[in-house]
Amino acid sequence: MTDVTWLVLGVTLLAGAASPGPSLALVLRSSLLGGRPAGLIVAIAHGVGVWLYALAVVFGVATVLVHVGWIMLTVQVMGVMFLCYLGTMMIRGGLARAADEQNVAELESVTLPLWRYAKDGFLIVFLNPKIMIFFLAVFSQFLTPEQSLLTQFTAATLAGVIDGLWYALVAVLVSWGRFGERLRRYAGPFDVFFGVILWGISLTILMRQFLVFA
Repeated sequence: MTDVTWLVLGVTLLAGAASPGPSLALVLRSSLLGGRPAGLIVAIAHGVGVWLYALAVVFGVATVLVHVGWIMLTVQVMGVMFLCYLGTMMIRGGLARAADEQNVAELESVTLPLWRYAKDGFLIVFLNPKIMIFFLAVFSQFLTPEQSLLTQFTAATLAGVIDGLWYALVAVLVSWGRFGERLRRYAGPFDVFFGVILWGISLTILMRQFLVFA
């Protein structure tokens, strides 16, 4: 690929990573709940998940999977269930903070182990078939049979790196100095807000599937 093509690919991948959705809500919430380390762990795990999806396109696995209806449906159902689970945990945590304002400091000091943040960051990618479709529809346009495997592998790695760096930047900004401290004071309402968003996304996906099968 030429330098211009690499640049266009990078901008395209950045635009895809920066689009709002459940991943952004998770990174924001994790950064508020567990601080910068938690947000960075989610960002890295998310980037690894994106890298694996990009590799699936490079090696043709995604093309096969996307045409197997029951696999895509299974992944989508599991994704909806995972979003509902995350949304419920966020809402419960936010309401707990709001209901016990005298012990807010104590509640906010209770954070999840880092492996839980890594798991959530990876699964929110792995259980999102839309990401696979994005890479099939957009990322694959930059790949040609004439390219070497190294070039295609580098393009897939670029996808994971850009995604991870974008969400790492979000995590750093959210947890930055006094700005981060002020946001953490409202961690409870933010938790409820993000939880409702994830439930809304889940219901939207379910409604779309219902209309497809109706």
